[in-house]
Amino acid sequence: MITSKQKAIKRYLNGIIPPTIAVLARGFAVVTAGTLFSRLLSAIAGILLVRYFDGPALYGQYATLITTLALMANLLGFGFDTWLLHEGGRDPHQLSFNVRRLLVLKFIAASILIGAMTIAWSQDGISWLLIIGMLGVIAESYIRTGHVVLHSVNRNSLVAILQSLDSLLLLALVLILMIWPPSVAIVVAGQTIVSGITLVVVAVLLAEYLRGSWRPLHLGHLMQSASFFVLSDVLASIYSQSQIAMLAFFTDDIIVGTFRSAINLISMTFLVPLAMFNVGLPMLSRSSLDQRQRRQLLLGMIGMAALYGIAMFIGFWWFGGDVLRLVYGTKYDATIPLLKPLSIVPLAKSLSFVAVAVILALGAQRLRVVIQSIVMVASLVSGLVLIPRFGLDGATLTYSTVEAVLCVFYWVGAIHTLRMKRL
Repeated sequence: MITSKQKAIKRYLNGIIPPTIAVLARGFAVVTAGTLFSRLLSAIAGILLVRYFDGPALYGQYATLITTLALMANLLGFGFDTWLLHEGGRDPHQLSFNVRRLLVLKFIAASILIGAMTIAWSQDGISWLLIIGMLGVIAESYIRTGHVVLHSVNRNSLVAILQSLDSLLLLALVLILMIWPPSVAIVVAGQTIVSGITLVVVAVLLAEYLRGSWRPLHLGHLMQSASFFVLSDVLASIYSQSQIAMLAFFTDDIIVGTFRSAINLISMTFLVPLAMFNVGLPMLSRSSLDQRQRRQLLLGMIGMAALYGIAMFIGFWWFGGDVLRLVYGTKYDATIPLLKPLSIVPLAKSLSFVAVAVILALGAQRLRVVIQSIVMVASLVSGLVLIPRFGLDGATLTYSTVEAVLCVFYWVGAIHTLRMKRL
C-alpha cells in the first residue's frame, strides 16, 4: 500500500531528477543487479575452475587455447552486435528486419569458418579441440545478439535473467567436473554444451523478433554500414589479447597462467560499465533527445562511471592481494604484484565505455577506428619490445598503459565529436 508520504517523496524525486537520468538509472540498476548476480556465479565458477586445474601450468594451456579462440572469433564479425545496438536505438521499427539480416550473415560466416577448420583438422593442421571450442564461440555470438535485441527494446531484466542462467549452468558444469582429473578438453567441451543450451533458451524467447514478411536482406548494404563496427572489434581484440598471445610465444604456460589469472580478476569489474554502455547507447542514439536531455544523460553516465572506477582502483590497490588469495588460493601468490599496476584499468575502462557511447551515438565510428588503429600499433610495438625482455612485468606494463592511453584518446575524440555536433 503506497502512503501519501511515499507519493509525495516520489513526486519530489520526479521533480529534481531529469526523466532521462531516471530511465538510465532504472535500466542500469536492473542490468547491474543481474550482472552482479551472474558475475558472482561466474566468479565462483572461475575460482573453482582455477582450482580444478590445480596450478598455473595447466591453466596456462587453457588460457592459451581461449586466447586463440578469442582471436579467431573476430572472423564472425562480433562488431555487428554493437551496430545492432546502435541501430536498435536509432530506428526501433527496423529492429526485427536488422536482426534477421544479422543472423543470416552470422550463419554464413560461421559455416565458412567451421568448414575451413574441418578441412584443416582432416589434414592434421589443427587440433579437434579448436573446432569444439569454436562451436561454443559461435553459440555465444548468437547469444550476444539476443542480449542486444533485448537491450534495444528495454527488456533489461530479461537480459539479467539470461545472464544468470548462463552463469548458473557454467557453475553446475564446473561442480560436476571437480570429480574428474583436470582436463582442458573436458572443460572446453562442457562450456560448448552450456552455450548450446543457453542459445536454445534465447532462441525461444526471441522468436517474435524473427518473424516478418519476406523482403530482400541486402546483406551487402549491412556489411557496408557495419564495416567500421566490425573492424573496431577486430582491433579491440588484437590489442586486448596480444599480451597473452606474446607471453605464450615468448615464455611458458606458468607465466601465461599467472598473467591470465590477474586479468581475469580485473576483467570481472568490466561488466558493470558494460551494462551502463548497453543501456546508455540506445538512449544516446535516439533522435528525439534534445540537447539538454543528452547533456544530462551524458553527465549521469560520466558520474556513475567515475565513481565506480575510482572505487575499483582503491579496492585493487589496497586489497587486491587479499581478494586474490581468497578466490584463487596461495598457489597464485605470484599474481599479487601485478594487481597494483593493473588497478588503473577498471577506472580507464569505465570512462572509455562512456566515451565510446558518445562517439557511436553521434555517428563518429570512423574516428573510433582511427583511435584504435593507433593504439593497436603502439600496443604491438611496445609488447614486442617489452615482453621478450621483461616477461610478465612487460606484459603488465603494456596492458595497463594501453588501457590508460586508449581512455585518453577516446575522450579527446568524444569531446571533438561533441564540439563538431555543437552539443
